[in-house]
Amino acid sequence: MKANVPIKSTGTAQVHNARFYTISPRAIVSLAYSKLLKCLALSRDDGSIELWDMSYAPYLEKVIKLTPESQVENMAWAGKRLFSVDLTGQLIEWDLNTLQPRNVQSPTGNALWCLDVNSAETELAVGSEEGHINLMSIEQDEINYKLLFRKQEGRVLCCKFDKPGKRLVTGSVGAVRIWNVATGHTLHTMTLSAKNVIVYTLQVLKDDTIIAGDSAGYVTVWNAANATQVEANQVLDKHVFALAVNEEEDRLVCSGMRPPLIRVLSKTQIKREDSVCQRWVKFLQREVHRHYVKALLVVGDRIISGGQDGLLCISSSTKSRAYTAKYAPYLAGKCASLASSANLMLLRYPQSLHLWRLGVPSDHTTENQVARMSVGSCEQLKLEQGPEMLVQLVVGASKFIQASAISPDSKWICYSTLDELRLSRLELKPLAVTRLTKDLPAELEPAKFIIFGNDSLWLLHAPTYQMRCFTLTEQQVDFAYSIDLSKEIKSPISLVELSPCGKYLIVASTNHLIAIWQLRGAKSRHLLNLPRYKAGTTALAMHAGRPNLLVAYADGRLVEYDLLQRRFVCKTEKHFVPNAQLHSIRGLLLDANNPNIVFFYDEVHLYFAAEL
Repeated sequence: MKANVPIKSTGTAQVHNARFYTISPRAIVSLAYSKLLKCLALSRDDGSIELWDMSYAPYLEKVIKLTPESQVENMAWAGKRLFSVDLTGQLIEWDLNTLQPRNVQSPTGNALWCLDVNSAETELAVGSEEGHINLMSIEQDEINYKLLFRKQEGRVLCCKFDKPGKRLVTGSVGAVRIWNVATGHTLHTMTLSAKNVIVYTLQVLKDDTIIAGDSAGYVTVWNAANATQVEANQVLDKHVFALAVNEEEDRLVCSGMRPPLIRVLSKTQIKREDSVCQRWVKFLQREVHRHYVKALLVVGDRIISGGQDGLLCISSSTKSRAYTAKYAPYLAGKCASLASSANLMLLRYPQSLHLWRLGVPSDHTTENQVARMSVGSCEQLKLEQGPEMLVQLVVGASKFIQASAISPDSKWICYSTLDELRLSRLELKPLAVTRLTKDLPAELEPAKFIIFGNDSLWLLHAPTYQMRCFTLTEQQVDFAYSIDLSKEIKSPISLVELSPCGKYLIVASTNHLIAIWQLRGAKSRHLLNLPRYKAGTTALAMHAGRPNLLVAYADGRLVEYDLLQRRFVCKTEKHFVPNAQLHSIRGLLLDANNPNIVFFYDEVHLYFAAEL
């Protein structure tokens, strides 16, 4: 990636540590994993469903946005189909391409707490607030009513099919029940230590073992064949919210409220006199979360967990290879936009925008000090003027800001919710934000991506795959032209980049396609598609002054592609960053004065590279 061009950079750069971006945690409610797609579905208490690609380093690929009133309580996969239930009483199958409901049912008319899909992926069961259990057929790519079980007392909080799919096990207040799926009648009812003990979670194993976690902190094991209790262990002081087993079913993972530890139990043979029995014995524990854990999964040797703190955590289920990776609940897309000329930064929150003036350091670093500094070293500078928040723009509590940007010249601010887009003029002296409301073009619709160019505004209208260009004058915005991306892009768009020279538009989609358009006004044309790679695209950057595109993939690989020569000019043969198996590259920064310098960052580290 080394370029033979004059280097103007002095070799130093100021890095602002913006500690004032404090986004509130959005608790994780449920998790569901598709082994076929290697996709993790994750629901949060703000009503969103996140889809994470787990093929390599986990990265957030798609987001389905709902309202907090539609909080998803549980999810399940059937092949490539994703189902969810919520407290509004809706059973929804999701279209993973449009990210919209594909099929909506209201089986009981009241809140739904749980669902499960049988191993043959032909039937789905849901449990409700009023004690109803509905069996639905999901064959032939449809959802059809099949059977209503006999009503039980109290809400059905969890349910699991046995492996053959002939019995359904449910948990509620004070009892675990085994149902005949063919008739909808109860086969056995197993009561707990007290009537007010709540069964939150269940697992049913291949050997007809039922395992339940309850509000008293106990994990109780039953023999499903004769409904007898085999053992009961108090693993927490209170509230076992989640249980998970590995594929071999010899490791049981449990967690909950107090303490919020992840405890792993191992199935062990115990010899007593002349008999041998199997019991679940404490194997190891992980201190991953500080607040209660609501959901658990075991995928291979990885424990995936989430809860009140909003952190998606991955830890090891083995003693030999201990590690923990945490993924913060940041918003999808860019959360920060810069106007470097005015030292301004616009920060995006779910329901607000904050405009900050960055701190100004006192420059005590002399040329001699710079000369003595080694490559990669840093020096902390004292601030002559601290950071200051200038403006806060707030939308309604029921709205969500999906994209925002400030123009490089700091004269414009644009943001979009799911149902409207607003463009405002920014004046710094005196400070004023004036929204444009008159004579706006009809094409100024809600946008998933917002990019400012030189005297231009670019908006991606996601439903129609239209990239729209607008010209900006002193107090007016005019529609210029639109680029139809749908001929090349067939999947949800994950990344959009405008080259610094304004001549190229780069678009990446979730099916691993990267397409480039050459911008010539209304005569703009599709230029080429990069060779499709096995891993998803996590970051894009375009060099200033030359047509070279830098791409980061989820497996840690970096490539550089020359758009004119249509060939790779550099690509790394191995993982480029040390922790590429755990964290993918989230962003790339290129030095306009020195094309041999690249900054890139992931969830944990900021990296600097020269002469790649």
